[in-house]
Amino acid sequence: MSAEAQVAVTQDSAGHGGDRGFARLDFELNDYPGPVKTALFGIQHVLVMFTAMVGGPLIVGRLLNLPEGTRVAMVSGTMIGCGIATMISALGLGFIGPRLPIVMGVFYIFIGPIVAISKDVSLAAAMTALMIGGAVQFAWSPLIGKLHRFFPPIVTGTTILLIGTGLMKIGINVASGFGTPAFGKPLTIGLAALMILLILLISRYAKGFIRALSLFVTMIIGYFLSAAAGLIDLSMVDRAGWVSVPTPFPYGAPEWPGLIAVVTVVVCFFATAVETTGHTLAVSRICGVPGEGWRIRGAVSNDGLGSALSALFGGMALTSYSQNIGVISLTGVGSRFVVAFGGFFLILMALVPKVGAIIALMPNAVLGGVLLFMFGMVASVGVDIIGRNMTSRRDALILAAALGVGLGIQGAPPGAFDAIPQALRILVTDGIVMGILLAMVLNLLFPREEQVKA
Repeated sequence: MSAEAQVAVTQDSAGHGGDRGFARLDFELNDYPGPVKTALFGIQHVLVMFTAMVGGPLIVGRLLNLPEGTRVAMVSGTMIGCGIATMISALGLGFIGPRLPIVMGVFYIFIGPIVAISKDVSLAAAMTALMIGGAVQFAWSPLIGKLHRFFPPIVTGTTILLIGTGLMKIGINVASGFGTPAFGKPLTIGLAALMILLILLISRYAKGFIRALSLFVTMIIGYFLSAAAGLIDLSMVDRAGWVSVPTPFPYGAPEWPGLIAVVTVVVCFFATAVETTGHTLAVSRICGVPGEGWRIRGAVSNDGLGSALSALFGGMALTSYSQNIGVISLTGVGSRFVVAFGGFFLILMALVPKVGAIIALMPNAVLGGVLLFMFGMVASVGVDIIGRNMTSRRDALILAAALGVGLGIQGAPPGAFDAIPQALRILVTDGIVMGILLAMVLNLLFPREEQVKA
């Protein structure tokens, strides 16, 4: 660990403070809740994010019509990468990792490039492109680490609000069962609504340990209710093996994907760097520690290392997951050791497929209801920060422009950006990233000395 990081960790251990708004933690960043609580809290993190985590490789498998064995390899490789990168994110490895309770997962912006490269060249070439992109991400992490100075509270709050509201579409798609036979059925909608109600009741009326496990308890109840309603088919568990050891280069030796493909993937990694910066600053704020440059550098370098490692074993590129913001705010559990166990549990699921299969059976309605609440919690953190820091018309202009562009892009009709070159289109059509970038630019262009009180 660098001297700068050692000093910061020492300060974290000595006390927690900072302006974290309504977030109140029962377990602080460097607290160890004990083996049982750590395990249960860690599994809770994984349950909230698991379906979204494996959804990426499953979508790629469906789009490329991959055989079942190849799909399993892609899911397994992704879980290995996520597990190792999550442990590094929480515990650190030299200058790599922000040492924050951040779970790593798949960034869906990479689905298009992976499918295109696989069709034009090969799946092995797509994995090569991801490994190259991961190396670039790792290399430029010191530069990205300096971005924290461009994220004053109004930009940080806008970033978090964009992330929360921008992910709502994913949440409602999952909750309604979009793309599945259960889409829009009364039982599906009812289960999703029940999950939200249960979280509210447990969070409001339960105390201590049970309240901190509100998401875990809610999903377990939803799981058993779904089983009783006949929504869970255990044949998938029967087919899954007991032990599986992922192998490097499962799709063949590395293959050059072409310059345009590499540029496209690198642009995607830039998008992950921007979002990761916002996530890192948000989690730092909630945990009551300074959002310093070394944490951002550690987070971005971990994105690169984790993505390259995931691709090495046939998985997808990774990024930090914004659900952490909602989980920590709701449960009051901000311990990085909890998330480190979650990473270990992900590795266990990759090595013991039957465990992963049991969790993968979590019905969409159950997970979607929880995700909707989590994304709402993420947005509420952003609103809280904005409300306490928007003191001028300048700040209002930054917020309005960033939200208008960010949410407008996400709501744009198909084909609206076809005139933009493909390599840039991936970046331009990511409303969250474009909204964040616009907020950063406007913060620089509108000097504070020209503020006019609203």
